[in-house]
Amino acid sequence: MLLLAASPAAAAPAAAAPDPVTQRPCFGAASRDPAKPCADPSLHGRIFPAPADAVLEPNAPCLPSGRTELLYPCNFGVRPVLYGGLGATIALVGDSHASHWRAAVEVVATAKRQPAISIARSGCPFIDATVALPHLDRLACRSWNRELKTYLHSHGEISTLFVSARASATFVRPRGRSNFETQVRGHMSLWRSLPDTIRHIVVLRDTPRSSAASALCVQRQYAAEGETAYSRCARSRAKALRTDAAVVAALRMRSPRVHAIDLSSFFCNARLCFPVIGGAAVYKDVDHMTAVYARSLGPYLLRAYDAILRAPPDPREPREPRGPLDDLLPDERGAVTCLIAERYAAAAAGGFQHVAPERLARANACRAMLDQRAAQLRALGLTGERNRDRRHAVIVAVLGA
Repeated sequence: MLLLAASPAAAAPAAAAPDPVTQRPCFGAASRDPAKPCADPSLHGRIFPAPADAVLEPNAPCLPSGRTELLYPCNFGVRPVLYGGLGATIALVGDSHASHWRAAVEVVATAKRQPAISIARSGCPFIDATVALPHLDRLACRSWNRELKTYLHSHGEISTLFVSARASATFVRPRGRSNFETQVRGHMSLWRSLPDTIRHIVVLRDTPRSSAASALCVQRQYAAEGETAYSRCARSRAKALRTDAAVVAALRMRSPRVHAIDLSSFFCNARLCFPVIGGAAVYKDVDHMTAVYARSLGPYLLRAYDAILRAPPDPREPREPRGPLDDLLPDERGAVTCLIAERYAAAAAGGFQHVAPERLARANACRAMLDQRAAQLRALGLTGERNRDRRHAVIVAVLGA
């Protein structure tokens, strides 16, 4: 189990329209980067999106696909055309406090050249425990959890699971057990039930909670011409940041595949949590991030995730199963992900005739490399089913998709 904490002391709906201020190097979470301190005085007093727009801002775009009875999966990140189920996929699951991380997870998925899928239900955390909701909603939530577990067992391409949920949720608990302990045990029970094909379960610590008073303060400061002191609207860290039972469960598990990432320091210092950071509006309501701020967190989520991937495996644990792309050489994997990405871009645009010429040239170059490698493997007779021979089958599957 690896706990990572970044400390500043050490067609889908479109998101908010771009603004030049978002392109500044110190915008948003970058202003609190501990590895590369960043300050831009021109961002003081700026806020994007404006408070009235932040309230209406949707989460990062996501393309619906494969709806089941209760699940509404959607694709983001690198969105490939169907190619035989090959390739490791990232999944983001949970309640609405998982959905608001999508813009940050998209940065990770894009950097890793991986497809990603989002499956969420508002008010319904992914957990082996019964959330306290009205009767019909409670039954639906339990059914959603069961259906999601079945989905994950039947989709072996999902290799990394990002999970997050509202830390302050209330659960139906057994006599003598606290609400917090019910959550901890519920998380641990669920994670143990997930298939071995999920190599990494990454808990995203729930974000600090703002307040109506803080939001009103921001609106007033924004309306006051020339006012720049949004820090006056900050909330006490002790009130804003709850202990997250999922993070405690990850620590208690001591499992090499369960990790926790804590980016609270990009919201708060030792005393206060801020509603505006580096010119970015952090919240669209009292407890949901704006997609703009979540996107600015993406590079730091990627940094933490990379540290998880670099961690040495526990020699006491059995080796994790290999995926089809693991049998390829590095240059072959690169060409496969290249071809898949360009195919999707073309499909989204209505065909290769509608994309930039350099994208078609790149797709053709990646295809040519794979064609050549497949021919070499056939000439060597390496077309069997042993690990070192399966490269040919994987390449041919991608070329024929």
